[in-house]
Amino acid sequence: MIIHAVVLGVLVLYTIFAWNSSQREAVEAEKAAEEAFLEGGQGLYPELRGVEQKGGSFSGMVKVGVPMLMTVIYGGVLTVLYILPMFVDKLGEEIMGSSAEVEDDPRVEARAAVAAGDYSEAIQVYRREWLKNREDRYPVVEIAKLQRVELKSPVVAVSTLEEALEDHEWAAEDGAFLMFRIAEIYEEDLDDREALIVTLKKVVETLDGTRHSANAAHRLRELGAV
Repeated sequence: MIIHAVVLGVLVLYTIFAWNSSQREAVEAEKAAEEAFLEGGQGLYPELRGVEQKGGSFSGMVKVGVPMLMTVIYGGVLTVLYILPMFVDKLGEEIMGSSAEVEDDPRVEARAAVAAGDYSEAIQVYRREWLKNREDRYPVVEIAKLQRVELKSPVVAVSTLEEALEDHEWAAEDGAFLMFRIAEIYEEDLDDREALIVTLKKVVETLDGTRHSANAAHRLRELGAV
């Protein structure tokens, strides 16, 4: 590759040199014709001018065109043989690297398992993710959703959410979200009014002074439990 680069560099330099040389010869020929005119060779000037233009044009074309053509052809061959494959390989590495990063995302893995109908595998993936970061409610919520909807086990879903509540001290927003999901399951899936009321009262007591507490109190009034 280094040898090819040197050869290409020599061709480029020679082309530049040939171009400069051709331009210099053209200028010298023009100067010679003008001197002939000034020295009294008015009759010879048009003839010298025509010969200079024809000869200079042809010789300049040969002197510059041939090395330029060789440079272009040689550069094109190097591009096809070396540069283009390197670019394709680099692009492939970037694409494969991006794919690897996506494949390493546990959420992508879990969603793929769900799409394949392997809910147990998806739950295991989400549980591993949650154990690594207990402040993230997303994996727990997804586990409970799979248990409730796909596995038709709302009781197990409630158990998962309650376990998460007891295991970790959540921020108010996250804690309220989990407790309201429990209340929702008690109301919609288990039709357990008593457990629903207990859960809502827990929200009121635990998150006193927040909008979550106010929302839970409002629901309790609707249920006639206040």
